[in-house]
Amino acid sequence: MNKEFAIEPTAFENALQLKYVLEKFGFHQGRFIVGFPSAWISQVYEHFKSFPDLEQARASALLKKAKDNNLVLKPGGIEYMPSFTWIDNTHRVQVDSNPFDGVIAAVPNSFGFPTVHEVDDSFFGVSHDSRIVGTAENYVKVAKRLLQMSHEMTIVDPYLRLEKPERAKVIKNFLEIALQGKCRSFVIWARYTEVSMKTEEAYKCMLVKQFQQDLGTTKAKLEVKLVDDDHSKGKMHPRLLLSSLGGLRFDHGFQEFNDARKVDVSLLSQEVHIEHYRWYIDPNSKNDFKIMEEHYISG
Repeated sequence: MNKEFAIEPTAFENALQLKYVLEKFGFHQGRFIVGFPSAWISQVYEHFKSFPDLEQARASALLKKAKDNNLVLKPGGIEYMPSFTWIDNTHRVQVDSNPFDGVIAAVPNSFGFPTVHEVDDSFFGVSHDSRIVGTAENYVKVAKRLLQMSHEMTIVDPYLRLEKPERAKVIKNFLEIALQGKCRSFVIWARYTEVSMKTEEAYKCMLVKQFQQDLGTTKAKLEVKLVDDDHSKGKMHPRLLLSSLGGLRFDHGFQEFNDARKVDVSLLSQEVHIEHYRWYIDPNSKNDFKIMEEHYISG
């Protein structure tokens, strides 16, 4: 999950090869291309300028879709030295810090990096599931790209009790990473019957105490919806982290364990993500939960 690959901009012999490779990446695949160098997309465009018009048009459409779908990440501090070739730059940073889970080169090379002709599905590996020790730091690692790149985040956990330190810590860590990026809206769905606060005022005070400082001066908003789902056709069960870009399922919910317990985290397929998105995020949602309390705090 969150695997990152470096691909030489001139690695593609035609638009069909480009399509094959790009289809392996994205939030629903759990893999991303690192823009190495940072002008990676522009360099792929430039590479295709020597191709016939039809191939150029196909490549242009594919690259626009890749950009719109956030398939290509910024290099994040990995230095690219213009005086070196792409292959030498890549080998250098792999030796120094091994930032890439895979590398695809344009031509056979002495470093053993494969070309597009030499890779198949096994090269990209399985990236849909992770088994991790249940700590806030590990939860952030698997969710990092979704948190960094989404404009809004939604948490669904029927058993989430935010007054518990081992659960609040996970949400606080999510907020920290999300607010460093584009996110300014954070919505939590939880079950009303799990709440231990005796009054709405007490619950709101707890939220302010736990999370107000984390929101800081960002103008971000944290919204908590406490619902009765007893008679719903879509009763809450899976514990989810969602945005418009993708989603993750956490089998043990959002809490830390002090016994080194391992938990499973899995990517939602595109079809499943769309269903949850339509239920929890879409403004035209047919969500039939009865909202018992709704709380807001903002930075």
